Amino acid sequence: MPSTEKLLEANERFAASFDRGDDQLPPNMPVAVLTCIDARLHPVSFLGLDIGDAHVIRNAGGRATDDALRSLIVSSQLLDTREFMVIHHTDCGMLTFTNEDIWAKLEAETGTDAQPSTSCPSPMSRRASRMT
Repeated sequence: MPSTEKLLEANERFAASFDRGDDQLPPNMPVAVLTCIDARLHPVSFLGLDIGDAHVIRNAGGRATDDALRSLIVSSQLLDTREFMVIHHTDCGMLTFTNEDIWAKLEAETGTDAQPSTSCPSPMSRRASRMT
């Protein structure tokens, strides 16, 4: 069975017993967290969060990109978060290549220039310091 089918089945089981749909929209704690998409990271577990406790925004490298900033602005201006955590981690894979590396890989594999029309606000760099 493909992974997506397993995940959809798990979602059906979760949805069948979910009883928190009427909870308030703002998080229980006035906190928004920005962290990396690394699958080894589980912010709900390592921060001791429960459903509805905080906004968790994830992207490659846990960077304050335009889209992450948009989410943080919505969180703070419309949903009353007042505290922000940016969590980086040891051995982040984003430190192993640059933006140019990924654009070149995409172009080689697709035959199309994958360079974004605007510069990435958070360049990945091999020279970046190790984050913990």
